[in-house]
Amino acid sequence: MSQESSRFAPFGYLAALAAVLITSAYPALTRVSVTSTLTPGDLLLFRLGVSGLLLAPYLVCRRHELTRADWWSALPLSFLHGWGMAACVVFGLKFAPASHAAALGPGAIAAWIALLGYLAFDIRVPARRLSGIAIIALGVLLMLGASGRGLSVADALAGDTLFLAASALGASYFLYLQRRRLDPVLGAALVCVTSALIIIPWHGLFAASTIAAAPLPEVLWQVVIQGVIVGCLALLALNYAALAIGSQALGVLSALVPVGGALCSLAIAGDLISPPEWAAILVISLGVVIAALPAAPARRVFRPTRGVAPLGQSTVS
Repeated sequence: MSQESSRFAPFGYLAALAAVLITSAYPALTRVSVTSTLTPGDLLLFRLGVSGLLLAPYLVCRRHELTRADWWSALPLSFLHGWGMAACVVFGLKFAPASHAAALGPGAIAAWIALLGYLAFDIRVPARRLSGIAIIALGVLLMLGASGRGLSVADALAGDTLFLAASALGASYFLYLQRRRLDPVLGAALVCVTSALIIIPWHGLFAASTIAAAPLPEVLWQVVIQGVIVGCLALLALNYAALAIGSQALGVLSALVPVGGALCSLAIAGDLISPPEWAAILVISLGVVIAALPAAPARRVFRPTRGVAPLGQSTVS
C-alpha cells in the first residue's frame, strides 16, 4: 500500500464497516416492512426510483465516459444489478428470513463470480480461493437443507431460491464491469437510472401498492433506507473502501455480512434461527474469508545448466 493510500486507510475501513452494517441491516428492515405494511412493488419503487432520481445528475455529468455499447447494455445491466436483482431480494423476503438473504446473497456472490467467470470466460481460480468457494458452496447446501426441512419458516426454500438468483445476477454484473473496465459508480448510476425508468411506470400501472394506507413515518423511513442509504450511500461507501483499502481487505470484511445479517434478523425482524442455519451462516462466512485471502505466490525454482544462470547472475563458470 502506498503512502498516499495508507493515509486514507482509516477512512476506508470506516467506509467498509458502514457498508457492512448497511448490507447486514437492509434485509431485516425490508422484511419487517414487506411482511406487514408495504408491498414488494412499493419497496422497489423506493429503492430504485429514489436512487435513480438522485444519481441522474451524476450520470448526466459523466455521460461522455460511456461508450455506445455501454448505453445499449443499460437495459440488460439494469436487470442484472437493478430491478431484476432487487426484485428477487424483496420478493424473497416475503418467504424467507432476513438471515437467509444476508447469507445467500452477499455471502454466495464470490462463488457465483468464480463459477460464471470460468464458464463464460475460462477464468481460472487459484487453489486457495477455490477452497474458500467450496466452503461457501457447502454452507449454501446446509442452508438449503435447513429450509427444505422447514426449520425456520415453511416457505423458506422459495425465498432462498430467489436470493441465490439475485446473487447470480449480481455476479454477472460484476463480471461485466471487470471485462469492460467500466467505472463501478458510473455503472451503478447507469443501472439505477435505467431501473427507475422501468420501475416508476410499472409501479403506477401494474403493481399492487399500499402506500396510501401505510403510516407516513413508515413510508418516509423506507424511502430513506431503500433509496438513500442502500441505493446511494452503501454504493459510495463500497467504492471508497475498495479504493482506500483494496478489494481483498474489503472481501475479508464482507464475511461479517452473513453473521451481521443474522443478528439483525433476530433483533429487528424477530426471525428464529435454528442451529443448522447458524452452522450454515458460519460456514459461509468462513468460506468468504478464505476466498478473499490473497493467493500464495508460486515458487520459482531455478535450475541453471552449464552456461545458463538465473536472471541477474553471471553466466561465467
